[in-house]
Amino acid sequence: MKKTKTKLSLLVIALLMAFSCSVGVKKDLLSGLSIKYNGFTVADSYLVKGDKRTTDVKIKPGEKLSLVFTGVSGFKAVEGMAYPGASILVVDNKGKTVLDIPDLFSSYDSTGVETKLAEEALSIEFTAPTEGSVKGDKYTWKSRVWDKKGTSEITCELQLEVD
Repeated sequence: MKKTKTKLSLLVIALLMAFSCSVGVKKDLLSGLSIKYNGFTVADSYLVKGDKRTTDVKIKPGEKLSLVFTGVSGFKAVEGMAYPGASILVVDNKGKTVLDIPDLFSSYDSTGVETKLAEEALSIEFTAPTEGSVKGDKYTWKSRVWDKKGTSEITCELQLEVD
């Protein structure tokens, strides 16, 4: 009886530890990038400008900034395929929507992507407008990544400034 209770206790602890690892919040103090994840585990998340990892959130008009997630696990695989979704919403400091794409990965809805590829890296890109922005303007970037076959999701927010 005591062995059964011990095994049951260990099983409950293991399940709680597995669940707690897939829920969390990460804030990059240098860039201000805030990420919340639920159901996914994320090995790393970072910004890329040009071809280099960066914490610089100042962007020039026409410059591209990418948000990259690596080591993403927690997709509900269907026949070896993952079905990721991703959205991006960017609003300027006056409340005007600059970019709103509800599903960047909708082209994979019927085919999916190999789970291994989705887990290796997911990327969301924003190109700063070339017209209508001046130095000092600020943008709020909000994105969401989710599993279309499961319940896992990542939400993030970042403040950008035109340089």
